[in-house]
Amino acid sequence: MTTLVTAGGARLERRSLLGLCAALGLLPRLGAARARAQDFALDFDGFLNEAVPLAEELVGDTSRAGQDRYLHALAALASGLRAVPVPEMNETTGKDSPARTFLGVNECAAPFTVLHWRLEPGARIGLHPHLYGNVLTLCLEGEVRVENYEVAGVPDFATRAPFQVRRTNDQVLLAGGMNLVNLEHGYVHGFVAGPAGARGLDLTTRIKPKVATPNLVVGKATGAETQRLFEASWRHA
Repeated sequence: MTTLVTAGGARLERRSLLGLCAALGLLPRLGAARARAQDFALDFDGFLNEAVPLAEELVGDTSRAGQDRYLHALAALASGLRAVPVPEMNETTGKDSPARTFLGVNECAAPFTVLHWRLEPGARIGLHPHLYGNVLTLCLEGEVRVENYEVAGVPDFATRAPFQVRRTNDQVLLAGGMNLVNLEHGYVHGFVAGPAGARGLDLTTRIKPKVATPNLVVGKATGAETQRLFEASWRHA
């Protein structure tokens, strides 16, 4: 349970993703079927039937708060998503990964792209910023560690000079676990699969023009432990 403090100073207890949607005034529009998503498994078509109209309604607000609202609303529905067809998968292993990674696409008419990924045991997807599309990551099976970072200060994604980053999240996703990437905070993420590997989805929504994306190289910790600050640099292709 997490305590949220609204802009007006009100304190709200968050007990679930649906609880947050209630606090944001979303549940009336989710409807009875959507509210049941956390209790009953949804197949992929059922998820799209519920998620697409809601996404179309919310995707236009690209502010920090608007992206959070959008991502949490999708997450409330994705919490019931289990049965997802596996598309044709292509190997996408990066040079720094000790095991293979694979990526496919579940085609759909939606504001978001459904990227379907599979990681062999120990496989790694390096830390990289999302500069044009926010992301809801859902683990379908196995386990995967996900870290999130953001630049401490105003980000410059083209700089060759060192800078500081803050680790905003470090979690292990099991089946049903989720991670959110907002373009305004925690916008860097990377993955390392557990000993059984992992499979899951990235629901990616492009809201800015596509640009070249560097990789993040994280160095030693700086400052107080509670600040979670690290030396860092971009590695450009």
